[in-house]
Amino acid sequence: MYLTWFVAFVAILSSQVESAKILGIFWTMGRSHHLTGSALLKALAASGHEVHLMSSFYDDVKIPNYKQEHLKGIIIPDTTNLNTSKISQMLDFIPTMNRNVEGFWKNEAIQRLIKTKPKYDAVIVLSFFNDYVLALPHYLEAPTIIYSSMSSNRVNNKYVANPNLPYAPTNSFFGRLGVTGMNIVLTIIEDYLLAPLQNEFIKKYLPGSPTIKELTKNVSLVLVNSHFAVEPPRPYVPNMIQIGGFHSQKIKKLPQDLQNYLDSAKNGAVLFSMGSVVEIGTNLPKEKLDIIMTGLGKIAPIKVLFKSEIEIPTAPKNVLISKWLPQNDILAHPNLKLFISHGGLAGTTEAVFHGVPVLGIPFFADQKTNIDSVIRSGFAIKLELEEISQKTFDMAIKSLLINSTYAANAKKRSSLLKKQPVKPLENAIWWIEHIIEHKGGDHLRNIGMELEWYQLYMVDIMLFFLALISTILVISFFITRWMLRKLTSLLGGKSQKVKKQ
Repeated sequence: MYLTWFVAFVAILSSQVESAKILGIFWTMGRSHHLTGSALLKALAASGHEVHLMSSFYDDVKIPNYKQEHLKGIIIPDTTNLNTSKISQMLDFIPTMNRNVEGFWKNEAIQRLIKTKPKYDAVIVLSFFNDYVLALPHYLEAPTIIYSSMSSNRVNNKYVANPNLPYAPTNSFFGRLGVTGMNIVLTIIEDYLLAPLQNEFIKKYLPGSPTIKELTKNVSLVLVNSHFAVEPPRPYVPNMIQIGGFHSQKIKKLPQDLQNYLDSAKNGAVLFSMGSVVEIGTNLPKEKLDIIMTGLGKIAPIKVLFKSEIEIPTAPKNVLISKWLPQNDILAHPNLKLFISHGGLAGTTEAVFHGVPVLGIPFFADQKTNIDSVIRSGFAIKLELEEISQKTFDMAIKSLLINSTYAANAKKRSSLLKKQPVKPLENAIWWIEHIIEHKGGDHLRNIGMELEWYQLYMVDIMLFFLALISTILVISFFITRWMLRKLTSLLGGKSQKVKKQ
């Protein structure tokens, strides 16, 4: 504890930027989203800033200049039917998202914030279909910074008019059609199913506040937890910054029992973790779990760390079951040879950072896309839940453990993520301090923020040219037809004169 105080004190003295007051608002249903975002705020506190985090999750840590308040009442959606289409998942989430709107504003901490209206130099919001939260930084008259635990997509591109690229996952016609269709569905859900109710509560608790559509235009900076080593390369506007891998930089000492377990894994070790949302007892059918356990038993003497909220009596001797595992720190161990994951972006980024091949078993949201990205990078295999059989599971594990190409490609991607001109965490802190220093990010603002979507993507220009070309073609058609008729009439008249003669 005294060492932590000393390090923070030295950081304050050595900081070249005057200490600022920063508020974090993390009203999130995902603990993994909170964990990556809170890592950023802890780093800001260690840099000498006074940080106040309000979150639906709470970290049991004591850090100087780092105050936490637990926001109560968030409803986490039922995840028993995760293996459905993306559209079905989104429609199932809507009632929960709408119930969480009022739950947020009723929090005692939020009400106190509204009444006292303290001064902050910046407000960092964890964004995930909760744009009503943007009303608070506007009310507090502080620059708004978005932290997104995802890569750039329709959900966070709208804050800075970053282009939505339907060709990012695939350049095939049906792939682009699918992404475009999903973007349209997300737009309809946000604008017509979520925004009306959210605007009502904003008016109720913060009268006179702008609408969500206007609030999204007040964002100074968006920090996305991604990097071209993890996702396909794509363009970024100046105020959307990639910081992928920032939470993987700091590797903590493992608990002694796990350290001993991995140190003794001379033939290698495997980590199995489905993240903080997917539950083994609820979301993984028993027959699939039995297949997985049988397959893991076959790779002995390779050891396995298996994260599960339930006990598994049938677990083989080489499998250690634990309700909680420090994922990033385990992936950093040199004996770790394979990561079996649901494909969440945080875990996928950690696997890339530490150069560990991945067997992806995606369930929902962006997990399939994340796994597809690392498959293209050459160090992953994907198994859909319905595809898991003893043969497919055994073959996938065998390929990833034996074929050295997967490990080599993972190390290459790790090098790309680690060897950057500026480390991602330092880059994130620099940009946040930049926004604080200039009291906002108007100088970075993309002019596209002033345009409607059909203007941003030149739909009106294309329609204009389509109408112009169509008009020219129609006029040309009628002129040609008129000329042909005249010519036919003229030639017909001359023919009749010749016959009379």
